[in-house]
Order: sequence, then structure tokens, then C-alpha cells
Amino acid sequence: MTERQRLELLRPRDLGGLFGDAFNAYFGNLWSFLAIGAAVVVPVELVVSGLGLGQLTGGYEKHTALAESVIAAAEAYLVIGPLVSAMVVHALLALADGRRPSSTAAIVSGLEAFTPVFAAVLMAAVGIVAGFLLIVVGIWLLVRWYFMPQAVVVDGRRGAAALQRSAELVTGSWWRVLAIVILSALVAAVPASLIQIPFDAWAKSADSAALTLAGQIVSSVLTTPFAALLLTLLYFDLLARRNLPTTIPPVAPPGA
Repeated sequence: MTERQRLELLRPRDLGGLFGDAFNAYFGNLWSFLAIGAAVVVPVELVVSGLGLGQLTGGYEKHTALAESVIAAAEAYLVIGPLVSAMVVHALLALADGRRPSSTAAIVSGLEAFTPVFAAVLMAAVGIVAGFLLIVVGIWLLVRWYFMPQAVVVDGRRGAAALQRSAELVTGSWWRVLAIVILSALVAAVPASLIQIPFDAWAKSADSAALTLAGQIVSSVLTTPFAALLLTLLYFDLLARRNLPTTIPPVAPPGA
């Protein structure tokens, strides 16, 4: 394996540094990150939206029902986002070690970490849903507990300890984290919307919800890994700024 320039993770980054390093890492290893996105998005979307919501066989619908929107949000928060984040952490650790990330190794690592990640995310979801009854509290908790997948994979935290780690990092930087989370969502939303437009036109002419779903899958595969990559870099940025102790797990070379 050829030695590559190492990506320094534990250092403060301004907004330009976060996006610059995220773009360089993403496009410099595009196929690895696309494979990570596809490994999660394709099966989850096909099972939940394609089979569960009947989009594989249904006709074209211009407007999305509220129930479908809620299911899509839950799917993204509970499954797609955490799994992709766990896999992206592994890929970033390989880059920090001066190696090209292996999508296969990252996918396996993410799947192995999914149980503790899901447990922490589900715990947070209960609190956030309860908090959203007061709206402001729900938004505050959503940002405060945003980095649970990274806390599980990077720092080995489990359950409530993962929530505590995320909260510890966000404390004092809540508004900055919120702004970057919103900006990352907007950066992902623009190409996702552009990708979706021709698929929606095709779906309408063919009266097929499956084509709408295909557009959703393609746009999600392309944008979800980038958002996870950017926000994982923000996690390391917060660790560096707070000067908190962390144990970055080693990443075994592919085939080891």
C-alpha cells in the first residue's frame, strides 16, 4: 500500500478548513465514499420506501404524504445517518494513517458498530421527540446529541455515555454546531434537488413512484457520505478545541 499524505484529524478547523478538507477527502476517494453510501442507502430505501411504502409498484404522486415524510425522517435519523457516519469514521481513520480507505473494511466496521450506535441514537430519539413537544427543547437536544455515532466509534462510548460525550463537545459551541449542521444540509440539498428533478419528470411521464425512489437513492448515495464526512471532521475539531482526551481506534490495513 503506497503511503499517502496523512489527514490530520485532531486539529481546530475554521469553516473553510472544514469544507476544504471534506471536499478533498470526498472527491479524492470518491468511489470509496459512494460505495459506503450505496451499501446503506440502497437496501434501506428499497426495503422501507420501495416495499414498505409501496413505491416500487405504486404510481407517481406529486406530493408526499405526512406519514411518508415522518417515516423518511426516522429512516434517515435512526438508520442511514448513523450507519454511514460509523463507516465514514473508519474511512477517515485510514486517511489519517496515510492510506486509501477501503470501502469494504469501512462497511464491515460500520455494521459491527451499528448495535451500540443504534442504541444511543434510539435513546436520544426518545428524548428529542419528547423535547419537540416544546419545540425549542427538541432542537436544543438534537444539536446537543448530534455526535453520538462518532462518540461510539471514535471514543468507544455506549448508551448514555455517548450522549454525554456529544453534549460535552457541543457545550459552548451550540450555535456554531447548529450553523454548520444547517449549512451542511443546504450544501447537500442543492445537488440532491438537481439530481431529483429529471427523475421526477421521468416518474410523472411514466406514472411510476419507483423512478422517484430511484432519484432519492441516487441523490442520497451521493450526498449522505459527504455530510457525514464533514460533520465527523467537526467532531474532531471540537475534540481538539476542548483538548479532551480521546482514544482513536486503530484501523487494520485491508486484508490484515
